Amino acid sequence: MVYLHLALVVLAFLGHVHADCTMYEMCVNDEGKKVNCYNKVPVKPKELKDPNVAEQLKTICPRLFNKDKPTFCCDDAQAQYTTTMSAMSNIFGRCPTCVKNILANVCEFSCSPDQSNFVKVKTHGTNGGKDFVKSIEVTILEEYMNTTYESCSRVALPSSGGVVIDGACGEGFNSFNCNPTRFFDYLGNGNPVAPFPVYYKSTDNENLAAKTESKNCNELFEGSDPDSMCSCIDCPSLCTIDRYKPEATAFEIWILNGYTFIVAIVLAAVVTIIVTVLAIRSTRKKSMDDGSIVEHKTSSDNDKNSDIESKDQMLGSRKNVVNEFLQKIFRAIGIAMATHSILVICLSSWVVIGIGYGAFDLKVTTNPVEIWAAPGSRSRIEKDYFDTNFKPFYRTNQIFIKTVGISTFKHKYYENEITLGPAFNRTFLFEVFKLQKKIEEIGQAEGKGLEKVCYSPMTNEFTGPITIDRCTVQSLLGLFGNDLEKFMSLSDDDYLDTIISCARTPYSVKCLAPYGGPVEPGLALGGMTLDDYTDATAVGLTFIVANKLDIDELEPAMEWETKFVDFMKEEVDQGHISPLMDIAFSAERSIEDEVERVSKSEMVTILISYAVMFIYIAIMLGHFRSFRTILLDSKIILGIGGIIIVMCAVICSLGVSGYVGISTTLLTIEVIPFLVLAVGVDNIFIMVQTHQRAKGMDHLSIPEKVGETMAKVGPSMLLTSLSEICCFAIGCLSDMPAVNTFALYATIALFFDFILQITAFVALLALDEARVKKNRLDLFCCIRLSSVDDISDDDGFLYGIFKKYYTPFLMKTWVRYTVLVLFTILVSISIAVIPTMSVGLDQEMSMPEDSHVLKYFEYMKDLMGIGPPVYFVTKGGIDYADETVRKKYCGGIACNPSSITTQLFIASGQTNITYISRQPSSWIDDFKDWSEMDTCCKYFNNNESFCPHTIETCTSCTYNPAESWPDYFDKYLPFFLNDNPDPSCGKGGHPAYADALHWELNEQYNIEVKSSYMMTYHSVLRSSKEYYEALKYARKIGENLTLTLDIDGVEIFPYSVFYVYFEQYLTIWTDTVQSIGFSLIAVLLVTFIITGFSFLSSIVTLLVVLMIVIDMAGLMYFWDIMLNAVSLVNLVMSVGIAVEFCGHIIHAFERSQEPTAIGKATHALSSMGSSVFSGITLTKFFGIIVLAFAKSQIFKIFYFRMYLGMVIIGALHGLVFLPVMLSFLNKQF
Repeated sequence: MVYLHLALVVLAFLGHVHADCTMYEMCVNDEGKKVNCYNKVPVKPKELKDPNVAEQLKTICPRLFNKDKPTFCCDDAQAQYTTTMSAMSNIFGRCPTCVKNILANVCEFSCSPDQSNFVKVKTHGTNGGKDFVKSIEVTILEEYMNTTYESCSRVALPSSGGVVIDGACGEGFNSFNCNPTRFFDYLGNGNPVAPFPVYYKSTDNENLAAKTESKNCNELFEGSDPDSMCSCIDCPSLCTIDRYKPEATAFEIWILNGYTFIVAIVLAAVVTIIVTVLAIRSTRKKSMDDGSIVEHKTSSDNDKNSDIESKDQMLGSRKNVVNEFLQKIFRAIGIAMATHSILVICLSSWVVIGIGYGAFDLKVTTNPVEIWAAPGSRSRIEKDYFDTNFKPFYRTNQIFIKTVGISTFKHKYYENEITLGPAFNRTFLFEVFKLQKKIEEIGQAEGKGLEKVCYSPMTNEFTGPITIDRCTVQSLLGLFGNDLEKFMSLSDDDYLDTIISCARTPYSVKCLAPYGGPVEPGLALGGMTLDDYTDATAVGLTFIVANKLDIDELEPAMEWETKFVDFMKEEVDQGHISPLMDIAFSAERSIEDEVERVSKSEMVTILISYAVMFIYIAIMLGHFRSFRTILLDSKIILGIGGIIIVMCAVICSLGVSGYVGISTTLLTIEVIPFLVLAVGVDNIFIMVQTHQRAKGMDHLSIPEKVGETMAKVGPSMLLTSLSEICCFAIGCLSDMPAVNTFALYATIALFFDFILQITAFVALLALDEARVKKNRLDLFCCIRLSSVDDISDDDGFLYGIFKKYYTPFLMKTWVRYTVLVLFTILVSISIAVIPTMSVGLDQEMSMPEDSHVLKYFEYMKDLMGIGPPVYFVTKGGIDYADETVRKKYCGGIACNPSSITTQLFIASGQTNITYISRQPSSWIDDFKDWSEMDTCCKYFNNNESFCPHTIETCTSCTYNPAESWPDYFDKYLPFFLNDNPDPSCGKGGHPAYADALHWELNEQYNIEVKSSYMMTYHSVLRSSKEYYEALKYARKIGENLTLTLDIDGVEIFPYSVFYVYFEQYLTIWTDTVQSIGFSLIAVLLVTFIITGFSFLSSIVTLLVVLMIVIDMAGLMYFWDIMLNAVSLVNLVMSVGIAVEFCGHIIHAFERSQEPTAIGKATHALSSMGSSVFSGITLTKFFGIIVLAFAKSQIFKIFYFRMYLGMVIIGALHGLVFLPVMLSFLNKQF
């Protein structure tokens, strides 16, 4: 046995020493193609006859020329064919080491003198008496196989954002599951350019394998140019630039912000300790305790007068002067309006009509971009720049289709048995494809089909008119040529293998859809958890429509989208959809349409809410003595008049805006009346109830009585109204159109509401008083009661409750201390949770409950497998032909290690931080590769104009390194942008880059690229936070790229279609703090002035308002209300409304003649508490409750929840905490 083994070794050695050729010369096969001849009798290697051919072969096979007179197993024709076939490796040309590794093997089995040692002809044929090769087996070293695969595995394909290996590992394999064996199987047996199948066999025995040298991608072959080293993008081990780092984690305690948590704990502890100490001291000094209302009531008149004198001295003259001045002003206004009541009402109506006429010119917008992004905002400027210099982002019309009642199943895919998701079921797919064909028929009868409006990136002057097949449709049917019959004719194994293979290698030539591009598996399949999509539970149909800047040009697209939505609704509603499918759909116009529809649909809810408040106001303004006098004492007409005044204020707001040309939204028009009614109705209640409760004024005339009423309530009305107007006026400074517009309309409406209340409503009050004096019935003024008892001194049920029960209870010592502690704890909890509040506005919240878009949003989050595209735009003219500039951009050979393309590549490898999921498509790299490929650049001989590379009669214009690159760039860049890719020239730039450059010809007819972009993709984004975090990090990347480019006047910025909606959240906390801060300052200043420069009363008002806002923010956290433009408006509004709950009581406290702080607090709460409760709290409460039945989430969450919180929290602070706090101020006022 030992001798036999030795003999075999010797024979193998002898065979190696005396190697010869098994393939020599060229023959013609059965198909008429030239292939290698098969030598049944081995032929000895020979020298090449043509020195030019030898020189060409030496450039790609230098190892074969390692002796003076080399011999080869190929003649001149074979050698020339070998150099031509070497072009097949150009697709890996970005990494010369990879190319040389591959060519080393090609050279060995094609021309090596040792060919017979490692090449075996497996099959051969005969034609014309000559034997030709059909297939061969090549033995290679396993080390060579592994090293070559490693050097090629990460070579990028810029136009796809992927790697070359995705389409160069055979059907069904990509970069995720490729390996050295599969790679060489593709090179030899799956490569469509290979002349015949080559089967590779690996071995560790160097004597049995080809003598091929191989290098890792981070190494160079001997004699190579140092600048030919592979780039970082194509060989990650060469990357030297810093990777992106995650932002520092905030200091947290549990899940809360650590700093605010500590502040909250300290605040609660300090206040609790102080209150406890005060309570203990109060208990020990009962004799000095002035907290008992009983003691207060028994104080002697002399003591009371003495305290009043002390109080007058403390207030000082300035406070009295201001207060008296305001009282005189409002008394005069009251007398004047009451004296000329009819004239005032007529003049008011004429003014309202004149101003309101402007509302006919009002512009109402439903465009989400105009609503959420200011024209001067960065995102809007960048969007406008992108749309102007390139084409606007295409319009997406999409359907998600889930499987129903379909199970997973097994399938044998090559050597493995895999479990496939229900989305691969043939019956299900057949129903999906039938639906697709129906959609493609939409509008065909009228000549307005999809092909008239679709996005067709491969279409140019040489391809003919756009047809349905040339439209970009992302569907699995594209893998079968959009041919339903072809799909059904395939066996189960064939159609499944096709889908699985193309899901793994979407950019493979065999997987391109009829429109010329790939079927993106992340769009065509959904609901998967595996990287190869094999467990998909749903599919998608996406119809891409071209977008236009001109609205008129966009009309056909909008019309087709309307028909698409109508068709889908009809299919779903009438049960035409297969029971195997559950469908969600949306058109590009759907969101805008639904926003407009929800605004109109909520009109009924808004009107009901108004009606409830109308009825409540009309009823509660009156006074009840008996059923006989019920219509005498009621104030229905007066209440309706007050409501009409509110509507007039809104009309004036709309009119002024119409005259000035300020656009608005339907939502603003609907909410502003509600806001003005809710804010302004308290003045009506305060005014009427103060007038009703006036004592000792029977001797005065009606105008004088009305004047006294206005003198009492006017200053507090001015305080609350001016504070609210200032708050909303500050909101006008916001950059967000939604906030700015709302605040502007509210400011104008509140201003007119206040003016009309102190004029027209006062006139109505005087007329109503005259009616009562004459015993005329409300609603029926012509009817007069004969005799009526004097009006009772009873001030009403609520007034009695507050005076007799609620106020005495609240003023008990232990109750007051308890209130202080509880409210401190409440505000401390709110402080602790505020930083943890969610930020954003989920799109589905703006949709009505019955909207088809809601389901679409839900399915999109669950099923979408690819994120939105993001474009890194270079703004400013650059000479891209300049070698220095090119190296700053490109990511290939000899490019800067930290080039722009390289940085984006690094970012794509850190998706969890950067939200970038693919390496960029780099036109500057692909243009360079295209220019150097023999099969790409061509021109017509007669005029040297662009010629598609598929026309063989045209002349090649491949770049020659001896010529000027700037000249070549200027002349042939347009050719590249017109050339469509195919297997013979995969670098054609038309579909990927035709829209990526904005260029012009200068006076010298040289190209000037004004702007350009590189496209990549965000990762799948599912929440508002992920969207604005993606924007934030993209901008950070853009800033780094601008610094890298380092050219004056040129910047690189990121753009994606969603940026205009989510930019607001990058600064929402700053905007919130600023808006509320300015509002609080306005409240402080207004209160300080109106109260006669009373610093302490201003501070008290500010403190209570601040507590209300803080507690509102805490409520938002616990009630899952996100911070956004809508909630920010509500928080600003809560500042104004909070003043209502505080202002009247503080004013009553200051005007009180009681000697002690607790007495003044008791008087203020008793006299104004019932009016605040009935006029502010209950009025808003009943109107808000109706909003709970709204159809859209935005109304339920941001209006029902927040308004309800506003009312409850405001009432608790105004009617509980504020009186208690005032009771502790002693003689500070």
